[in-house]
Amino acid sequence: MKRYKILLLVADGLGDRPIRFLNGRTPLEAADKPNLNSILRSSLAGLMDPIEPGIVPGSDTSHLAIFGLNPRVYYKGRGSFEALGAGAELREGDIAFRGNFATIDENFVVIDRRAGRRLDEAEQLVALLNREIQEVDGVRVRFYRGTEHRVSVVLSGEKLSDKVSDTDPHEVHKKILRAEAREYTEEAKRTAEVVNKLTDRIISVLSASHINKERIERGLPPANIVLLRGASTHTELPKLKDYTSLRGAAVSATALIKGVCRSLGMHVVTPPRATGGVDTDYLSKAAHTVKLLKEDYDLVFLHIKATDAASHDGNAPEKVKAIEMIDKVVGRILDGVGSEIVILFTGDHATPVEVKEHTGDPVPVMLYTPDSIVPDYLSDFNEREARKGSLKIVGLNIMHLLLNYSNRASKYGA
Repeated sequence: MKRYKILLLVADGLGDRPIRFLNGRTPLEAADKPNLNSILRSSLAGLMDPIEPGIVPGSDTSHLAIFGLNPRVYYKGRGSFEALGAGAELREGDIAFRGNFATIDENFVVIDRRAGRRLDEAEQLVALLNREIQEVDGVRVRFYRGTEHRVSVVLSGEKLSDKVSDTDPHEVHKKILRAEAREYTEEAKRTAEVVNKLTDRIISVLSASHINKERIERGLPPANIVLLRGASTHTELPKLKDYTSLRGAAVSATALIKGVCRSLGMHVVTPPRATGGVDTDYLSKAAHTVKLLKEDYDLVFLHIKATDAASHDGNAPEKVKAIEMIDKVVGRILDGVGSEIVILFTGDHATPVEVKEHTGDPVPVMLYTPDSIVPDYLSDFNEREARKGSLKIVGLNIMHLLLNYSNRASKYGA
């Protein structure tokens, strides 16, 4: 049998609910999708619960499941994924934090959790911190720039623990928090002390920086602290190649997703002008996906964040537009590599526009294969029609389906 290459296309936050603004339709129902509906005629379709029915997934846990790893076993926190996605090289036992450049006043009250969100000086500020703060109490400290206001902070050393609380109060007009041990161990206590000393030094370095003085002169909020949250211990994950025999590549501009893929040993590409928002260059992502599919990769994963970004903003028209651009991406990829390819399209979770947050709703999924199969004959790819399809799966089923329909699965048993 011919072995097909695989395109795994995930639209972040794809699933939705009927929206009043769209006359009771979901964005998938409202969007024009000629390319998706064309391959739908040769596809299986249905609904997927990324983790389990009713469980509200994070993008990290849902992607682990989609790639075939049970998040209840392998998920240790988001911090290390974010750091890997920002370019960190992590060793087993490193402690990684998610961070925000933020603005505090003289009383350590948070005025802006994102220091204006767009932070053109972020790279300079990260370089400054790496130059001025290299260790605290014998613990090595490294800073990595994320997107916009985001920064990852990594601690390396002996007797460290991720069982420490955040310094981020998660709300404005509240004082920054002091990290505390979340378990009664010397490691957790020591790590909390290091984090608090590190925070004090960050404030001192950033407050004295000419970069922030110039921001204040321009009427911009100073980035005078890094708020830390989501500590996680880096643990090596099984590699995709080892447990599926698939050589994988990923196309993404989202640090968290890039980090998950790097953890799995995948080659990760961020195309020019690709972003984690609605302003992403969809066709640049499509072009790089085609390039990777023509190279020596068995599976290419394409992640598009725009659908989730629009949902969190409560912007139904923008989500419809994102889905229509994804449809164009599918068309461009088919033009580039032909139809002799297995394609699975789904979301990693639902983010209904009128909720603006992740929910535990199932998400629609479709699986196209060039081989002759009995398709589901749905009239359109959307949440309502998907309920009529044959697939009733969870995220952990995805890799098995891809291996089977690409003719790469091994027999289970004699």
